[in-house]
Amino acid sequence: MSQIVRRLGQDAAVKRAWLVVALVACGGGNKGSPSDASIDAPIFLDAAIDAPMLPVFRNPVALPDDQLAMQALGILGALPGANAASCNTCHGMTKQHLRYWRALADTSMTKCLTDLQVQSQDSALQMINCLRSMPEVTTSSFDPVNLGLYATAARLPWFDYAFWKAYGADAQVQKAAFIEQAAMPHGSDVTPLTQPQFDIIAEWVARGQPLLDELMPPDTAPTTCTPGISADVAAHTTQLATTGWRAVNRDAAMAMFDCGAQADPKLCMTHEPLASTMTYGAGWDLAGRGTSRILDDVTYKSSYWTRSSPDGRFVGHGVRTTSKANITDLQRGVHIPVSALYDPGFFPDGSGFVFQGGSKNTCPISVLTSNPASIAMTEAGCTKYSQIGLYQHVGKALNGGDYFTIDSEFESDDGGHSATLHDPTAPFGANAKAYFNPFVMTGNAYVAGTQVAVAQPYEGDSVLSPSATLELTRVATTNDVQIGYVLHKVNAVGTTGNYAITTPEIARYCISGGKVAFSYDERWVVYHHYVTNTDADAKELGFTGASDAGFAPYKTQGAANLYLMDLATGAPKRITNMAPGQYALMPHFRSDGWIYADVRDVAAGHEYFIASDAALQLE
Repeated sequence: MSQIVRRLGQDAAVKRAWLVVALVACGGGNKGSPSDASIDAPIFLDAAIDAPMLPVFRNPVALPDDQLAMQALGILGALPGANAASCNTCHGMTKQHLRYWRALADTSMTKCLTDLQVQSQDSALQMINCLRSMPEVTTSSFDPVNLGLYATAARLPWFDYAFWKAYGADAQVQKAAFIEQAAMPHGSDVTPLTQPQFDIIAEWVARGQPLLDELMPPDTAPTTCTPGISADVAAHTTQLATTGWRAVNRDAAMAMFDCGAQADPKLCMTHEPLASTMTYGAGWDLAGRGTSRILDDVTYKSSYWTRSSPDGRFVGHGVRTTSKANITDLQRGVHIPVSALYDPGFFPDGSGFVFQGGSKNTCPISVLTSNPASIAMTEAGCTKYSQIGLYQHVGKALNGGDYFTIDSEFESDDGGHSATLHDPTAPFGANAKAYFNPFVMTGNAYVAGTQVAVAQPYEGDSVLSPSATLELTRVATTNDVQIGYVLHKVNAVGTTGNYAITTPEIARYCISGGKVAFSYDERWVVYHHYVTNTDADAKELGFTGASDAGFAPYKTQGAANLYLMDLATGAPKRITNMAPGQYALMPHFRSDGWIYADVRDVAAGHEYFIASDAALQLE
């Protein structure tokens, strides 16, 4: 339900909305959807007047199994040939996923939605808070993973009643946040499911998804990965070494954070403490693979990825304990609350940024450089572009070309808050596509061009290079397991917002990890990999194998490390050495080659922004 239906953030030429199933379902992810709460919010009765009648959560449906299954799969967009206004435009519609989404809905009934008669205010509050990402924190955001397919009922009368019962006169405000973060389909310009449509889906779920195997095609995907790197990759990296955004920003004298008058980036960051001087970071560095420095130590919990501006001054991410996000201004040493949810992205020329989940999602950099105390995402120049899906990445063509965003099917990755023992799954289907969105800067605001969809079966988590000329995806094998990464050349032919785009494959790397980030010279990608209970991972950390007693803490506490890969050689290098329970995540480059990342330390209850000069030392 891309138009009916990752991210909330994550449409064809119209806005792609997902089912919860999108987000969890359609998105394999656990995010809510950004939408215009002022439009989506229902009108509630005042608590002081007579109570409204209790609506039903769902109505029984008497259709035979075959008709029921056909209608349910059609509403979800899961049948072969489903139209573009369905879940399959942003998420893989596989039998395994549909079963998973049903399991989430069943869990919601046994864990959260336990009193459909809503017999008291306490009961209503308990049910509603159970749908939050942190049920014990009543200000935390709502999480569609706690609803499964039932997130498609979020705008229907039963939830209106439940919020009225729980909050009385404050119900509309609370329900607006719920709609913004968890309702499917998302957005203010889509048609939500009707009660009869939801009744069909709920009945099919209640019956155990009859005829799923008979009506859905087999889940097929590549079964092997053959590595290969074409000569195009080396040619590209050689050319971009002198013409890419790293060179352009250097020649334009972009002022990099904590560099002062230094022209050599290796001499920057001297005012930031070495991680090796901290008890928690004493073992993080690997000989010959750079040193880590601490940019900030925070006690709140972030959500999803962390990204920074090309000059390294601003660092943004969601905040797990609230329904807002933060951008940290390292220069001023302040955390700036942002009326958004997650998925920050900064254009490589430093002109502006994207942040999903607010009333608007794209703003000029002047919003940040004006030293604000907070950001409403409604400041001058901020605009809402509904075609930008969640988990987007951004780029800008060189030599005065257009700005671009890309999004695709995705798997939400928010590990490290507790033990995380495997890399993100890869739930990308046969109908997977990447969506390219061109933009033109006019005055102080961006103006959207025409979206282009490119078929990329079994690929997702698409990342665009800074110059918008490369794309790297994670590719799936059977059972939603990642089999490797695929590098595409992006050929965009056209002008001023209108393009024909092709994406021929130019390399395949048979390794596993999270979503990558390109360096600004497009020589490197950096990514995180969760430590798994395998001999390969144990030996990588210096143990004899997974049965080594020294490796035992990793089996229960988990960890994640950062890896740097030269695109032209395909050889990954581990650049951190995290202890059990420490997760180095969401790595990305700033323009001069320094790598920023977020470290989640479960035992300490802290998170740290860090910077590494690994790529600079390995140049």
